[in-house]
Amino acid sequence: MTISVRISVNGNYKCPISYKQGDREENHVVSGYGRDTPNELYIHFFHGPDVMTLSVGPEEPDNGSASAD
Repeated sequence: MTISVRISVNGNYKCPISYKQGDREENHVVSGYGRDTPNELYIHFFHGPDVMTLSVGPEEPDNGSASAD
């Protein structure tokens, strides 16, 4: 079994995302800056004994001064 999560950010905003499952740990900043459509990040967690942790936000304005995923 897989659990899928979609994070969508649009407009001039950015949102930090971090997640962990077992040894897999990742951090991203998803930004909608300069896009005509929402920027989406798909995260897949897998069924198993490892705890799944997902942290989203807080969302903040993005003026385009920093790179983002």
